[in-house]
Amino acid sequence: MIKSLRFFSLLLAAACVCALLSIAALAQNSETQRLDAARAALDRIEKTLERKDLPDSVLQGLRADAEPVAADIGELLREIEPRREAARVRLEQLGKAPDPKSAEAKPAEPKAEEAKPESAEAKTGAAPAPAPAASEANNAAAERAEQQKTFNEFDALYKRGRLLAVQSEQLIAEIANRRRTLFREALFQRSASVLSPHLWISALSDLPRDVRALSVLAGDWAGAASNKLRGSTLASFLAALVALAAFFVLARLLARRVLERTPSMAEPSPLQKAAGALWISIVVATIPIATAFAVIEVSRLHGLFSPGLEPLVSAIFDAVRRIAIAIALSRGLLSIAKPEWRLIDLSTPACERVRALVVTIAIIVSAMKILDALVDLTAASVAVAVLLRALGSIAVAAIMAFALYGFGAQAAADPCEELGPRVEPRRDWWALWRNLAWVAIISIVVADLVGFIAFGNFIVDQIVWTTFVIAGGYLLHKIADNAFASALAPETATSRAARNSIGLSQGSLRQLAILLRGVTSLVLALTGVMLILAPWGVESNDMIGNLRAAFFGFKVGEVTVSLSAVLLAFVMFAAAVAGTRVLQGWLEREYLPTTQLDVGLRNSIRTSVGYLGFIIAVSIGLAQVGMSFEKLAIVAGALSIGVGFGLQSIVNNFVSGLILLWERAIRVGDWVVVGDEQGYVRRINVRSTEIETFDRATMIVPNSNLVTGVVKNWVRADRVGRIKVPVSVAVAADPDQVRALLLDCAKGQDLVLETPVPQVMFSAMAEATLRFELICFISDVEKSQRVRSDLNFAIFRSFRDAHIDLSPPAAAPVVVKIGN
Repeated sequence: MIKSLRFFSLLLAAACVCALLSIAALAQNSETQRLDAARAALDRIEKTLERKDLPDSVLQGLRADAEPVAADIGELLREIEPRREAARVRLEQLGKAPDPKSAEAKPAEPKAEEAKPESAEAKTGAAPAPAPAASEANNAAAERAEQQKTFNEFDALYKRGRLLAVQSEQLIAEIANRRRTLFREALFQRSASVLSPHLWISALSDLPRDVRALSVLAGDWAGAASNKLRGSTLASFLAALVALAAFFVLARLLARRVLERTPSMAEPSPLQKAAGALWISIVVATIPIATAFAVIEVSRLHGLFSPGLEPLVSAIFDAVRRIAIAIALSRGLLSIAKPEWRLIDLSTPACERVRALVVTIAIIVSAMKILDALVDLTAASVAVAVLLRALGSIAVAAIMAFALYGFGAQAAADPCEELGPRVEPRRDWWALWRNLAWVAIISIVVADLVGFIAFGNFIVDQIVWTTFVIAGGYLLHKIADNAFASALAPETATSRAARNSIGLSQGSLRQLAILLRGVTSLVLALTGVMLILAPWGVESNDMIGNLRAAFFGFKVGEVTVSLSAVLLAFVMFAAAVAGTRVLQGWLEREYLPTTQLDVGLRNSIRTSVGYLGFIIAVSIGLAQVGMSFEKLAIVAGALSIGVGFGLQSIVNNFVSGLILLWERAIRVGDWVVVGDEQGYVRRINVRSTEIETFDRATMIVPNSNLVTGVVKNWVRADRVGRIKVPVSVAVAADPDQVRALLLDCAKGQDLVLETPVPQVMFSAMAEATLRFELICFISDVEKSQRVRSDLNFAIFRSFRDAHIDLSPPAAAPVVVKIGN
């Protein structure tokens, strides 16, 4: 019975082992099949890329095929790597295999006296059982061989997957490079100038033929459409059009009621303004776009569009969408009819001009796109196509110049020019946009005059696209900004729920709102930048590469030197510095004032963030041109002697400034005495510290002087100060009466502290005078001059009323700071 159970147990264990090995084999077969499929797909893409005349559409399709393969390979590697690592660890635990030469020792002969009688198995002829040590050695060797086999299999799969991953990365990079090359060639392809007589003569001579081709195309389409629309088909088509027209009219009527901003609300909140602008933009843009889409789909269902007409249909739909979005955004943001709901601070004439400019440019660009589609359909001459594109871009530039001329006079008046208290001037963002618009206008005109017509049209397209992105991003920014501020306001339901459930204070909720607003603004800004830069390249992750591929560079050793790299490094450096300045301003104006930190620590945090941001900006700029810190070590070593002698004082002051910021022995706002001058610390800069004296002069002190010199800080530990007022009276005066009068004068001042109590010291007795010192304490040492003056007034009146004669003081009054 026991032998039967043992046999079945062994049989069951063997079955389990076989099942596990089968599952592992199937998994490895599945992984092998996935690698084989990936290899076949990559080989097919690589074979297709051997052709040198592939258009951008084919390259885009190849990239769309290669990216899922690369993702699948990466996922497979992530699955194989932990199993490969587990097999390696198990193999290391078993140790290395023993040396075969050391295992060849002769077995020891058994001694005679240790001989034992034969067992029952020996008598029956059964094989003797192996020794325990030999059995363990055999098991270890078998396990080692099995684990080595498993590791070798997973290692082979992993290495093969890594090879395919490298191949996929190389193919994707090659596709991206070829697409960048096509983009650059198409963007900077030079044609005849718009002022070239040959271009005009060729276009005018070819124009009648192109018009006839267009009329033939229109006639063919009309004939095909009349053949398709007969009987019930025509009736269903007309019924669909009537239904869509009714939908459009009803939707417009309903939208007018829904979009009606509350006329009785004289001062809507910022959130209400932003929400109203967003709602109006969505509704105004959705109705015409949905109607145009429905008309096109109905026409497709009735067979009115052949495959050759699809580019023209797409251009028409894009035109409707572009114009609708332009009207919607301008109506939502500008609110010309109701200025109280206006989201942008502009006067009504300026808003009208901006709206007309945006809508007109959208119409012209849409007409240009439709004409381009017609030119492609009719196979029009190159001269006609070039002239139409040049005239369209020049028309856009002329309209922009006309709209921008005198725009500043129609904008809102400068509040600094009005009567009243001084208002801190705000940055004129409209001036920046005007300057950028003039740069774009000049670029369009110069490109058309030189012959880069495609580049001029590209700038026009980017003007429209950038305007849409900035307007939409600004609208979403206002929504998010005001939503967080309103939701976490003191008396809102959200704020009360957060205070009651989580236990956050109102100050914490305010900080949370500012942080959420800052994070949202950062996300929107990054998204907007990516969207604006996306058309400069055919893929979002290749945008920087596309800009760099537009220029040519040369290599010096391992560093690539090119105009594009230098310009891009400067732009990225400037962007990082600008981002640092924005972060510093946000910390200084919004976040840090909500904390319990003092002014000095706030300044230290702000300045440290500026230093860190500048270092990061330098690192980004150097990395862009290929200059890492390791490569700069040689140059720094060569210049170390010159830096050590020539810039020693600058480095000393910089390090001293860092010590001041973090040791905080001197903080912004402290009252300090340096030499013969004293005043308030206004700013701790990289090299020096600005101290504003009491006579409103600015004293620039090197940071090293403050660290190594003697500086008296009146408010370092606390603001409690001691006032010592010397008083001299005639020798005939009663000292006790003088003491009582001085104490009464001190107790009569509101700013004098009760603890420590004021004291009167009888300091000296001269031949004709008695000298006393009134010592008292005040909570704010900055008010010592005022308190001392008030004490002198009070003492003089008290002594005059008591008929006590005052003698000239032996020494001038002094103020002594107490504490650390």
